[in-house]
Amino acid sequence: MMTTSDREDRRELVSAADAALMLGVSRRSWWRYVSTGKAPPAIRIGGAVRWRRSELAQWIEAGCPSCRRNVTD
Repeated sequence: MMTTSDREDRRELVSAADAALMLGVSRRSWWRYVSTGKAPPAIRIGGAVRWRRSELAQWIEAGCPSCRRNVTD
């Protein structure tokens, strides 16, 4: 049985299509942001790829800065 918290968590997670709508770009452009590391990191659930709505909203509000992680040795 799904709890209220579970339902809220599911609404918090958005698909690539929803993320593209939030940003006002095409799905292809959204995937380009993802593949170049400019978008916030995704969450993988089984075979699904999702993003947290709240993280996307904060990222958009901040002007969509690059989320690329710098790796140092």
